[in-house]
Amino acid sequence: MKVDSLSLEVVPPVSCEDCGLCCVGIGSPVLLYQSQPHAQGPHPCRPEGLPVELIEEIDDRFLGLARGQEPQAQCLWYDAEMKRCRHYEWRPQICRDYELGGTACLLRRQQE
Repeated sequence: MKVDSLSLEVVPPVSCEDCGLCCVGIGSPVLLYQSQPHAQGPHPCRPEGLPVELIEEIDDRFLGLARGQEPQAQCLWYDAEMKRCRHYEWRPQICRDYELGGTACLLRRQQE
């Protein structure tokens, strides 16, 4: 007797709420917002109006490091208890470009 495997439709996620998988194991994209002591003019990556306390938090943790040198466990702004970004409205462009239900998102969810 031949048994056909079932094909189930993959239902993409409809929200990032209670997930945070894209924030874990990737380092801290917010490192891109660190101060650049020798640079002049506006910061090339940091959004205009980023609160001083967030800049100080980033600089305290990362000043002098380049992207990839930071601890890789989770993003600095990731709240593991709430499973979300603590400063979502200020997240870097790389985080904004991470598509809900996109290939990378679905792969991370399958790995979990």
